[in-house]
Amino acid sequence: MSQKDDPEMDRIAEIARSGSGRSPLYRWLKSRHDAFLELVSEERPDWKRLAQGFQEIGVLSPDGNPLTPEAVRHTWWRVRRDVAAAREKKQAKAKPAVSVVTPAEPPPSAEPPVSDAGDKLSRLKGKINERSGR
Repeated sequence: MSQKDDPEMDRIAEIARSGSGRSPLYRWLKSRHDAFLELVSEERPDWKRLAQGFQEIGVLSPDGNPLTPEAVRHTWWRVRRDVAAAREKKQAKAKPAVSVVTPAEPPPSAEPPVSDAGDKLSRLKGKINERSGR
């Protein structure tokens, strides 16, 4: 029997895709996350009108009632949180761990601290003369 002709598998697939307890609105928003994010980023969302719009396209609460503006807003917040967490987890798996190496402190100078510009210049001239063999 092929999988296409397996009504039991079809039913199990339907259940698996139903979102494991997530509301129809949650599943709708999650499947269209990027497009909806772009839409609501254009200007402040009118949650009341969005709730009415969802009702018009048949997206209702789990008990079959119309959605409230608060339910739409809270569900969108949860979808954004969950999608961000899933993407962060996926990105963390893709990147190798990076160890942070702190640079060692420079060795202490053998020269005493210079007090003024004249001392610096004379020391520099001394080093030049020493290296040139003068």
